[in-house]
Amino acid sequence: MMKTIGAVIWQLLLWIILIPGVLGTVLVWMSRKNKQLVTGMNGLPGMILFGGVGVILHELSRLIMALLFGHHIDRVALLHIPRRDDPNDNCLGYVNHSWNDHNLYQRCGNVFIGIAPVIGCTLLMALLTRYLAPQIYNDFLQLFLPNATPLPVDDGQKWQLIAGLVLMINIAVGGFDLSGADLQNSLHGVTALIIVMLLTALLLSWLSTPLTVVQWLKEHLLICYWALVLTIVFNFVLWLLLRVLDRH
Repeated sequence: MMKTIGAVIWQLLLWIILIPGVLGTVLVWMSRKNKQLVTGMNGLPGMILFGGVGVILHELSRLIMALLFGHHIDRVALLHIPRRDDPNDNCLGYVNHSWNDHNLYQRCGNVFIGIAPVIGCTLLMALLTRYLAPQIYNDFLQLFLPNATPLPVDDGQKWQLIAGLVLMINIAVGGFDLSGADLQNSLHGVTALIIVMLLTALLLSWLSTPLTVVQWLKEHLLICYWALVLTIVFNFVLWLLLRVLDRH
């Protein structure tokens, strides 16, 4: 029984924490590099212009996740323009929230609230690719998930593609970079999340086998990891382009 529980715990750690953790770290790092390049070339106005929508979506993702986990919202600024006369005012947005520390559900929520921008912005970029560049979406989908059914391709308007590209650049520059406050917030819920995972492992060990757990996780999470890889590729291409522009 203990061997089965250990195997289930390992699969949960691998598929729910380790794989998305590695992909998310790479994505946040790439987005931070893009943010630094844009700010270095154009300063704060450039960051607002090329990443402002991303900042709004970053904070909106945290706000929605906080509400889903029953947190009390104290103060919100989806986009904040720092004051030039205040050197300590360098925040582009924030969501201040509070929770009941004796509520396991709300404590677990801190983990997901901290990483919510990665979840929300990745989902939105995948949807933008799906509807504005379906052929690219299909090609990338078939590359990683060959058994997936391709979507029908309908030639869209050029303005839609341009608008979608501008929005995706904004998300890539301003949406994914997790601040120290975001990560610190996630740490508040790690212990609670571990408790939930242990209880889940005990329940799954009783109801099924490790192989069944793996198959279920693959069926439901592979598409999520595909979306993360798609977003990483877009950020990497944008980074290459920004590096070329920065040298000129």
